[in-house]
Parts: sequence; structure tokens; C-alpha cells
Amino acid sequence: MDDVFAADDDVAYAARVRSGVGSLGGAFFLSQEAKQAGKDLGLRGWPTYFVGRCGVLGPVDGDVVAAVCGFFPESFVHKAWDEGCEADLSLAVEVYLQACQNWGRSHLSGFSDVDRLAELAEKVVRGSQAIGAPLFAGWRVLPLAEDSPGRLAQLMTMLRELRGGLHLAAVMSTGMTPREAIVAGPGGASNAAFFGWTETEIEPHRFDFVTSARAEAERNTDRMMTSSWLVLNLSERAEFATLLDRAVDVAFPSRGDAAELGAVASAQ
Repeated sequence: MDDVFAADDDVAYAARVRSGVGSLGGAFFLSQEAKQAGKDLGLRGWPTYFVGRCGVLGPVDGDVVAAVCGFFPESFVHKAWDEGCEADLSLAVEVYLQACQNWGRSHLSGFSDVDRLAELAEKVVRGSQAIGAPLFAGWRVLPLAEDSPGRLAQLMTMLRELRGGLHLAAVMSTGMTPREAIVAGPGGASNAAFFGWTETEIEPHRFDFVTSARAEAERNTDRMMTSSWLVLNLSERAEFATLLDRAVDVAFPSRGDAAELGAVASAQ
């Protein structure tokens, strides 16, 4: 897609950068750095993910985390959160944040424009409203890495959390369930199973509705994201999109890896 056209159309621009932000913002969740964070905390798997990602909410009940992480089954969230809370919550956030930053250092240090993309991303993060995106708000108060690769990874995670919170609201507004949204998404049934759902099929009488509703939810999420991207002027938006593509190329030499991560990230 042409960068100038995308930058000049607010909703099209939000759709244009959706995948890149999702890939860069969610990559470390499945990374060796995240696995090491779990080992450091004495945890493994999903408990590490939930306390590391959602620990910014504080020592809340599992119901609160399940409400925020609506694309996962409630019982799945409860089990992982309760197990993860056996670790010190503040430490879990600190260790997980370090994993995010370390992922950026490992994958983005070779990106020549990392300083500029981090600068633009921070401008968007600081200028965005946090309404409807509690994890974005929680991550935004954490200290930023001093180095640009670590900071860029952290900022992309925040932008991913911003869109994720808005996307959950958009999905619910259509009458579609979060489970249906995942099954109808790029990863399909396998993605739903990965997220802990045991029912990974859409009822035949709901199929046409869900297909349409999911497209509507994506459009509405992109529409809600426009106010954040309008923090950048037209030239900056075109620059951000171009640099984002280049960063994805550096972080994921195989674009298939980026596509897979983008599909997972878009469902959360």
C-alpha cells in the first residue's frame, strides 16, 4: 500500500500499521527472553505471561484479569493468574519488562533508524488516551529503557496493548463472542486452542454473522485508533509506516514469522 495514501486516510492508516505494531509489540511474549523471565521467577508457560503482562494491574482477583484478557477463557486465566501470583508481583513485572527490553536489544539493535522510530512511537504513546485500555495505561507508567532498541520494543508493546483493549470492546459491540473472533481470525481453530479454548468451531448458523462481525470489529478498532495516530502529522505518519516496515524486516528476516506473530497478536 502506498505510504502517502495510507497516511492521508485516517482509518486506512490505522489498518496499514496494525500488523507491524502487533508483530513487534507481541513478539517477546513467545520469545526465549520471556521463557528466561519465567525461569527467573520460578514459573513457566502461561502463569509467566499473565503475571508479567497483567501484573501492572496490581494484586487483583482473577476475575479482574479475565475481564481485561477477554480473549482467553475465564477459567484458563484464573488458573494461570493464581499460579503466577505465587511469585512476587512487582518482581514479575520488573523481570517481564526486562525481557521485553532484552528482546528489542536482540532483534532491533541492527535497525539503523531505531532512534527515530522509537521517538515517533513514544510521541504516539504519550499522546494517546488510555480509556478502555487498562493494560496500556499500566505499561505506560513503567520506566522506559534508556537504549533505543529496548525502548522501541517496550513502546510497541504499549501500542499493541492500546489496540488490544479497544479491539476487545469492538468485538463485544458486534454481538460476536471473543472466542468466535479468534476462531474466525487468521489463526483459526489452532489459534483458539492455543488461547485455551476447547470449543474451536463456529456454529454453522453463526458463520456468516461472525465473518461479517469480525470484519466490522477490525474496522471499528482501526477507527478508534485514529485519534492516536493523529498525534503525528501527515509526514510523520508516512515516516512511521515506512520505518515500521523496515523494523519488521530487521526483527523477522523471515516475513512468515512476523505474519504468524501478527495473527496471534491481533486476537489478544
